Parts: sequence; C-alpha cells; structure tokens
Amino acid sequence: MDIITYEIIRSGLYAIAREMKIAMMRTAGSPLMHASGDSSAAIFDPEMQLVAQGNDIPTMLGSAVISTKVSVEAIGRKNLRPGDVIVSNDVYLGGGNHQPDVQFTRPVFVDGEIVAFVMTRGHWTDIGGQSPGSYTVATWDVFAEGVRIPPVLLYRNDEPVRDVLALIRTNSRLHDELMLDIQAQYAGTFVGDRRIAALARKYGTEAVLAAMRRSLDHSETLIRQAIRAIPNGVYTAEERLDPIEAPGWQPESPLLKVAVTVADEHMVFDYSGTGAQVRGGINCPLAVTCNSTWFTVKAITDVTIPINQGCYRPVTIIAPEGSVLNCRYPASVVSGNTETSPRVIDLLLRALAPAVPERVVGQSNCAACAGIFSGRDPDAVRVQRMGRAFVTMHDVHAGGMGARSDADGVNGIRVYVGNAGSQPVELIEQVSPLLVEEWCLVPDSGGAGRFRGGLTSCRTYRVNYDEATFTVSGERGRSAPAGQFGGRAGSLFLCRVQEAGGGERMVAAKGGVTVVKRGDRVSIQPAGSGGYGDPRERKRAAIEADLADGYVTAEAVLRDYGLISKPREAAMAEQPR
Repeated sequence: MDIITYEIIRSGLYAIAREMKIAMMRTAGSPLMHASGDSSAAIFDPEMQLVAQGNDIPTMLGSAVISTKVSVEAIGRKNLRPGDVIVSNDVYLGGGNHQPDVQFTRPVFVDGEIVAFVMTRGHWTDIGGQSPGSYTVATWDVFAEGVRIPPVLLYRNDEPVRDVLALIRTNSRLHDELMLDIQAQYAGTFVGDRRIAALARKYGTEAVLAAMRRSLDHSETLIRQAIRAIPNGVYTAEERLDPIEAPGWQPESPLLKVAVTVADEHMVFDYSGTGAQVRGGINCPLAVTCNSTWFTVKAITDVTIPINQGCYRPVTIIAPEGSVLNCRYPASVVSGNTETSPRVIDLLLRALAPAVPERVVGQSNCAACAGIFSGRDPDAVRVQRMGRAFVTMHDVHAGGMGARSDADGVNGIRVYVGNAGSQPVELIEQVSPLLVEEWCLVPDSGGAGRFRGGLTSCRTYRVNYDEATFTVSGERGRSAPAGQFGGRAGSLFLCRVQEAGGGERMVAAKGGVTVVKRGDRVSIQPAGSGGYGDPRERKRAAIEADLADGYVTAEAVLRDYGLISKPREAAMAEQPR
C-alpha cells in the first residue's frame, strides 16, 4: 500500500472516532454528556485491538482495551450480527473502569465479515445505587454503586432489546434523561459503523485491515524508540492514599508503591508491595491501573505518536490481585477511576523524575472532584418545561496542574486521565435549582518554584432546592500535591457548607452524603498543584506579574520568594499593554 493511501485511511479512522463523539454530544440528554463531554469513542480492529480514538477521556479509552475484548468474548463473535450493540459497565464481569461509565460495543460488518468494532462510552448521571448521582465513596461494596450490567445485547438488528432497556431504565432516578443518553451512545456506534463501511467500500476491506495493522506497528516502533531514550535503571516511589472520612468509618490510607524498570525499549511497572484493597470506593480494578500506567508512558515519551494499542506493547504491568490497584470482587471502585488513578500517575512521575526530569510536572489536583446535588425541583414552571420533578446536577471541578520544567503549571484544569469540562454557569442555573455565585481562581494555591504550580479554582453554589443531597468526591484533602526538584507543595482540597442559618461545616474530600437546604452556600475547591525547581531561581519579573494578575499575594511573595513586592497597583501599571 502506498503511503498516501495509508495515511488517508489511518487519518480517516481517527476522524471517524471524533465524529462518533460529536454525534453523542449533539444528541445526549444529560448536561454531563452534551455540555461537559464526559464521553468517548474509539475503533478496534477485528481482533479487538484499539486502532483509533478521539481526543476524549483517557480513562475511558485505556480501559476500553480490556472491556471491548471482554464484551465481545462474553457474547461470542459467532453470535454477533449486523446491527447488534453490546452494553456493559461491570468492572468485574465486563472489564469496566467504574459503574457510571457505560460502554456500547458494536461489530462492523462488510460483506458478511467483521472488519472492526466501534465503541462509545458515556458517564450516566444516575445508575441507581445508594446515593443520588451514583457517586459516593462511602459504600461497603460494588452493589451500592449502581446497577451492574454484564455484557449483554442492548440492540439486535438496530432495534432495542426492550426487556434489557426496561431493566436499566427502571434502576435510574433520571430515567427519561438516561434514555436520551442511551440513544446518543447508540447513535455514535451507528455513525461509526456507517463511516467504516464506507471507507471499506471505497478503498477495499483488505486495504483498511492492512492500514490498521500498519498503524499499530508504526506506533509500537515509535514508542520503543522513545523508551530507548530513557536511561536504563530501576526507579521507585511510594505514597499513601488519602483515607475515606465518612462518619463512623475507620480511616485507611493504603500504600501505593511502584518499581519501574527501564531496559532498552521495554518498561516494567511492578506495583508489588502496594497495600491491600480497602472498604469504600477508592479501589482500582486492573483496567484502571493499566490505563494510568499506559497514560504515563505516553506522557513521558512523545505526545505526537498516534495513540493506539501499539503504544502499549512494550509495557508490562504487575499488580498483585487483592491490592488497592487490582481489587477483588466485590470491592467498591467508583473513585478509584477518578481520584486514585491520577494519584497513581503522580506516583509514577515521582518515580521517573530522575530519569526524565524535563518530562515530569509537579504533582496535580488529582481528582474529577465531582460535586452532585440531587432533589426535587421546587420551581413548578421549570418542572413543566423540563418534564421532570427530580433533578440531579453533576458538576466536575477544575484544579491546578503542576509546574513544568520550562513553564508554570496550568490554572483551573482537569488533569491526566480526566478530560471533561465544568458545566457552564448559565446551563446550571437554567436546568437546576442552583445559583452559581462565584467561580474564581484561588490565589497562592499553586506551589512556589522556579516555575509556579497552576492555581485551583473555586465554585460557590447557592442552593434553591428546598432540600437536596450533596455528594463530593475529591482528592488531596490530606496530602498536598508536592513539587519537583525543590518546588513547593500546592494547596489542599477544601469544601464547606455555609448554612442559611449562619452555621458552617466542612465536607471531607472523601466523605459521605450530606443534606443541604434552601439558602445554603456550598463552595468546592479542588487541590492546587506543586511547583518545579527552587523558588529562589524564579525571575523577579515573573513574580511581579503573578502579583499583578492576582495569582499570588504580597504575603506569599515574602514567604515563598523572600521578596518585598511592589504594591499591586504599581505592578499592574508596569505591565505591558
């Protein structure tokens, strides 16, 4: 195959994956999917190897390497027909990452043969379980996290399997919204099916299959070259996870431990010595640990290498079963995917910092930091307009990303394996009984250094529900994000409820469900991030610019950099216009 035809087909596959994601977002019902983009799409070859993906949610895409194969094998290739769609979310039976992320897998037939599989995965706002929003860490087992869906057929011949659909719908508090999300994910698979079939008709099935194989081999070659640039050796690190702090729970802070062996063009990640799984939803299924590891390899090598399963071939992962990074049934896992997973990445970056100092960053906020309000809407007009009385608003929050070797960290952003956006303020206020009173960056939340850590953000909601449950799932409420090479730590997670009657209470990053009432103000502030390098090496002009921008206070400038700063007004006046 000539290089031009190959590149057209290869690029076409990636474009199809992006189009599948767009189709989902345009037709979804939940703000989490259509506004925040908490969904993903990918294409697999006939052997269930990932060959193309969109710029979506890394934790969904990496774990799909396992869940797609498990889903197809559970149904059986010989039992699949055109128009079939498999649904699954179970972390133990379906290879998923956590219960709210639900995968649709569809075979693509051309001339009676399977030439590819397409996958869509979306975060469903409510799938049942013990708490509205299906997202609390204070659970005894996986059954409390929502309905478990092993790989089963949800569509046959492009028609829904009514009994399965009814079972899923009945187990959600937001069933009408969920039905739209289900149709959106189906639409994504339908688009992928049609586009790949058209590509095969235009260039030939054998050409498409050959391009898939070549793309996998090419990415493998490039990633092996990049690994060879890393000095051979064994690199180690260990940290402890923050505990669950729900009332009555025994705090447990399991150890995370890794030894990374780099041997020419191969890397081994050995998590032996990591602590045992614990009660509560901070455990990781193996798919999540694999994804965190693969993500880190890609991040420290070459971001321009096309992402597919070829990138993962030179990587071996050892994670003892029964540990917090490869938990056994029926351990809870909901926050392992969104909070423990990025902590694993920070652990790996800490271990590999001596080997690739120019590629690592200061530790980051490490959380989706999901804040979820659920209750009955007291606004009769909105209830009539929206066609539902019970409303859940699931918002994700942006923290700090660590400083880099040659630049400051990034302010107010999701990091690592999370890539969904915060809900637009206007949308929140239009569809739910919440008023966003504040959304701002938090001064001094980025660790000092030659390059400063990124600042976190803070959102404050005024509750207009008469009564609602409130759940937050965060990270780094106890262990601050550390800096690299002398950089200082960033700020801790913080959440408080200011009660309408004048009282105030703090909410733990990993607490249980709390109740809020009309007039309460809820502030959610993820962790900041660590700096990079000795703060004494930071240029004075950069410090003064931070002061002018409100990123640091005069007190922090004196404390962290030993400088007496100019008044803010004078510093601002000197900034170029």
